[in-house]
Amino acid sequence: MTSPAPGAVKPHHILSNTAWNMLGRVAPVLVALLVTPKLIHMMGLSRWGIFTIALSLVGSFGIFDLGLGRALTRAIADRVVNDPDKDSVADLSLTGTVILGGIGIFGGIVAAIAVHVWVQHGLKVPPELEHETKLALWVLCATAPFVMVNAAMWGIMTAYQAFRVVNLISVPISVMYYLGPLLVLLVWNSLFGVMLSLAACRLLMTAVYLKICLDLMPTLRTARFRPHLMKPLLHIGGWMTVSNLAFPILVYFDRFMIASIVSVAATAFYTTPLDVVSRFSILTNAVAGSAYPAFSASWRTDIPVTVELFRTSVLTMCALMFPVCFVASLFSQTFLTLWIDPLFAANSTLIMKLLCLGVFAGALDTICAGFLDAIGRPDTSAKLSLGELCLYLPVLFLFLKLFGIIGAAIAWALRCMIDVHIRALICVTLYRPLSDGIIRTLPVVIAAFACLTLALVNIPVMFGVAAAVTVPVFFYALLWFGCMNVHERTAFKTVLARLTGRLTHPKPV
Repeated sequence: MTSPAPGAVKPHHILSNTAWNMLGRVAPVLVALLVTPKLIHMMGLSRWGIFTIALSLVGSFGIFDLGLGRALTRAIADRVVNDPDKDSVADLSLTGTVILGGIGIFGGIVAAIAVHVWVQHGLKVPPELEHETKLALWVLCATAPFVMVNAAMWGIMTAYQAFRVVNLISVPISVMYYLGPLLVLLVWNSLFGVMLSLAACRLLMTAVYLKICLDLMPTLRTARFRPHLMKPLLHIGGWMTVSNLAFPILVYFDRFMIASIVSVAATAFYTTPLDVVSRFSILTNAVAGSAYPAFSASWRTDIPVTVELFRTSVLTMCALMFPVCFVASLFSQTFLTLWIDPLFAANSTLIMKLLCLGVFAGALDTICAGFLDAIGRPDTSAKLSLGELCLYLPVLFLFLKLFGIIGAAIAWALRCMIDVHIRALICVTLYRPLSDGIIRTLPVVIAAFACLTLALVNIPVMFGVAAAVTVPVFFYALLWFGCMNVHERTAFKTVLARLTGRLTHPKPV
């Protein structure tokens, strides 16, 4: 075994960075939960359905980056640890950011051209909202360059493990993503105005990220644009492009199909609970965002540390995601009734339960997908996504025809569960030492899936309260005594004590 690279990320850093990522995302989610009911009532179901689809369009802009965004993150993380040439890292960072910005401009233009056809022929938009919808979508298309540049700069910041400063500074801007639309609607009842507020927030985020990157990498100010540095990334980026093309279809196509086959209004019964459970991604991204650069820096130089990083990441993901998904599933009907209204809950309760199951599976899958990308094998994920695409879309169409919007939720949850099992098997096949780490995580993973499946059944509230209290206790006992080793328990206690100390005695940013 070779010695670990100096400065390599250790397993306990996963816990620390995850904690900061979580803290940076809690406030925006709390604001979103408070604001969403008001937004739905102020916009109306049709506008709200269009709004959620438009946000999905923003999430799809990554298909234009040729896979260079994630490949750039991997390359910078590796060089920060193993390459002493700081100028080379700065040149790579600048070149990648500029190229991704240019690709964002191109992608935004392509998306803008497609807006007219999509609104006229792809969506069942009420005639009185067609013009407003086009304007709103064109505003979002104009933000595509900022989305791409922010992704590049996020790669730089995560490579330096600067999760604390990033989250502390970006929280107020993230909160405005939800407060901004509400404030606009109070004075201007227009979807176009809502999108303008989101665009302003995205531009401000770009400025903040740039300041942080310059502080982390002062040599970035004198860096040179050197396109040849990107050539080694094109092979990996090419396969990531395939995944980027397939991923938005797998994740977002269900709501588009509902809007086309049923109606835009019916989409709200699906996208609203999906938007709620998708907020759990603050936990998913907190763990996966910490794990990916760590895998990239260690997988070649220290196999035992890499295996421990993977196991720690999976166990951390289970510890964070299971209780949230389980409780949300148990009380989905009560939550939707109080949050929206009883009629809405009647249409969306089972959908939310199924989506909770799928979201948990998808959270574990992000660790496996990140690991494959980190070791330079995005081709396997791309091929898997293509295979899924060929099977998922016909199944989605069939289930939607047979069972309505509930069928779409069933198809989505099944896809997520099958996906994580196959991708974990691929990880073990390509990186054999990983098998021991995965075996250690199986007890809690199996227990979590079993409990979430049972939670699909509606039970009285009192029984739900009892289950919500007792099941997590047994789950954490299984995780602590049956899956975590001594080092992981010690690391958890250390990180918890350190985080508590920093919160009670914060240092200046």
